[in-house]
Amino acid sequence: MANNFNQKVRPYSEENLDRIKEVLVDIILSTGTSIGFLAFVVSFIPFDPNLINADLVYDVIGISSLFFTYLFRKKLSVIFKTNIIIVMVMLIFVSDILENGLHTPDVVLVLIIPFLTILIYNLRITLFLYGLCLVLYLAIGYMFTTGAVTSVFYDGSQDSFVRWIETAIILSVVTFVITLVLNRFDKTIYQLFNQIQRKNNELMEREALLSTITKNIPRTFLTVIDKDLIIRFTEGSEYEAFGLDPKEFYNVNALDTLAKFGDDIVEKMRIGYEQAFKGTPQKVNIVIRGQHLLYKILPLIIVDDEVQSLLIVTEGVSDDVKTKKLIEENLEEKNVLLQEIHHRVKNNLAVVSGLLELQSYNIEDPKSKHILRKSTNRIMSIAKVHEMLYESKNFTKIPFKRYINELTDIIFDSLNLESSGIEIRTNVGIDQLNINHGVPLGIIFNELITNSVKYGFNGQEEKIIEINVQKEQDFYKVIYSDNGVGIDDFETATSKSLGFTLIHSLLSQIEAEYKYDTKNKFVLEFRFSADVASNSSMA
Repeated sequence: MANNFNQKVRPYSEENLDRIKEVLVDIILSTGTSIGFLAFVVSFIPFDPNLINADLVYDVIGISSLFFTYLFRKKLSVIFKTNIIIVMVMLIFVSDILENGLHTPDVVLVLIIPFLTILIYNLRITLFLYGLCLVLYLAIGYMFTTGAVTSVFYDGSQDSFVRWIETAIILSVVTFVITLVLNRFDKTIYQLFNQIQRKNNELMEREALLSTITKNIPRTFLTVIDKDLIIRFTEGSEYEAFGLDPKEFYNVNALDTLAKFGDDIVEKMRIGYEQAFKGTPQKVNIVIRGQHLLYKILPLIIVDDEVQSLLIVTEGVSDDVKTKKLIEENLEEKNVLLQEIHHRVKNNLAVVSGLLELQSYNIEDPKSKHILRKSTNRIMSIAKVHEMLYESKNFTKIPFKRYINELTDIIFDSLNLESSGIEIRTNVGIDQLNINHGVPLGIIFNELITNSVKYGFNGQEEKIIEINVQKEQDFYKVIYSDNGVGIDDFETATSKSLGFTLIHSLLSQIEAEYKYDTKNKFVLEFRFSADVASNSSMA
């Protein structure tokens, strides 16, 4: 692609420079013809029969040739036109010298020759042609001073040949300056065009690269708009999806291209453009012909903190919308299934709990009945977790503070302790806890609360149970305490208690560090990793 591109734009500098030169030559041609014709007419005022001579014929031939050259200038090459001008100028120049000698007013015509030759040819040809003019000029001057040539308008014996040489030197100095300036100017212009060509090549290559990249980005097209919302560039594969040609949108108002799709779409995009020109990137979702499009509008060129143009990246997101909808439907179906599972688990545990409760009615031994009641509560603490998960939208975490409060109500109801005077104070700083740790903690609290209300208080007026759960950095810290009588022989009591054995097992399950204080009170303090809780939840 690069080679073809270079071949296409290679003559850019030369072509444009030739075009400028041709314009200058045409201007010289038209100006010279007009001024020459005017001077020719004025020279006959007042009319003198002596003016009808060979010089008149040369002037007529020269002006006529310039006139016809200008008339057919578009069909002639710049070199041919330049050569005609040079030949005619030299003819008029020589004829005027032969007529007026050193006093000819047309001596300045010789300055046109270096201007044209350096413009069209090069320095060597320029010096050669000027040298030829200078030789002719001095030769005619010499012939005038020697009397070899005479004129009715000029007496050659009045001026010495030195005067002719002085005039030639002055003309040469002026010509030399003009030649050097024009030669430098020509080179500078050529270098400037070369630089423009390189920059143009780079821009065209970048535009071609951008166009190629844009065309190969699936479901996307890029657009650049200015402050007047005029589209300066747009390209992309998404145009094919709509059967459109991106070139049709160049130099068109961006909002006008959306007008036929509805005023609401135009208004959304207008607001998006306004906010983006204030420096805030925007995202706008619209639907055109059943296709979902996401417009990402970004400030592109910023001058003096003012956005001058915007880049709009438009993505066809119809497939994404369909996929998202399918995922949402599958997720909803999965959530319904999980909800149903938790509901059934909760119901099954309630059935088991009900069977144990029915069994307790047929048992008269208070100790056995208490054991069944404790087992029922353990099952209900697990069932409560599944009930909350069933009611919640998050099927991996339970509202822990609510769980603790409702768990204590279940225990109190099962033990008929509504008017026991026991006060439970909770300070739970965790909104939610994952199910893998919520269930063990629920059973632990069930055992601890049951133990406190059953054995912890011995005729005390003030009966307080405190539950404190907080997060400290990467750990959850739990403190359970009551202001009861405590446990004198804690090790013996725990070794014989199924409840404490269960507590120790559950603490190990959540990898908790724990300690007891049972002197004239009961305190269990433990902590476990919050990261472990999170990982367990994800698992």
